[in-house]
Amino acid sequence: MSIRIVYQTLEDRNSDLDRLETNGPYACHWENTWLGNGYYFWDTLIENAHWWGKEVRQYSSGYIICKAVCDFNDNECFDLFGNLEHLQWLKQTYEIMKGKGLITNRTTVKTILAFLKGTLKSFDYVAVRANGLKSKGFNSDYSVNVLFEPNKPQYLDLLPAVQICFFSKDAMSLRNYSVVYPEEYAQNEYI
Repeated sequence: MSIRIVYQTLEDRNSDLDRLETNGPYACHWENTWLGNGYYFWDTLIENAHWWGKEVRQYSSGYIICKAVCDFNDNECFDLFGNLEHLQWLKQTYEIMKGKGLITNRTTVKTILAFLKGTLKSFDYVAVRANGLKSKGFNSDYSVNVLFEPNKPQYLDLLPAVQICFFSKDAMSLRNYSVVYPEEYAQNEYI
């Protein structure tokens, strides 16, 4: 287990900041959520929270970033970024679904996760973590890519777009939700 800092990007709606912090975090209700219903946070790298607010959502009223802390561990988080066994499990589920004719060109990660959750009682994870490859443009202000070899396409992404979707507000002891951006909104810093 490790203590992990995570960041949630929200539209700035001129909310009462105390109420915002007290009632947070906030669930994502989009139909096209990548990992299913839950509370989406950027793992460790605040630059991704800025990228989301500035380049992806482009909130006309601006954006707020809230920070929280969780007790990250592979026993509670289905980790598709840092645990190759979990990734292998997802691939095996994909193959099972394919064998049953359940895979189409419209099948998403969320679909496979829902199948896994719905068919296996042993799937008792409270969160899922994934890296959205090709989420950011190579030349985005929020991308730092270093080539492995000159004149070759392979590179190391120093700011990968890694998200954690918590299935409940208190999954992995998610706590200390506070505004950290814009700086003038930030009140208390927690570690």
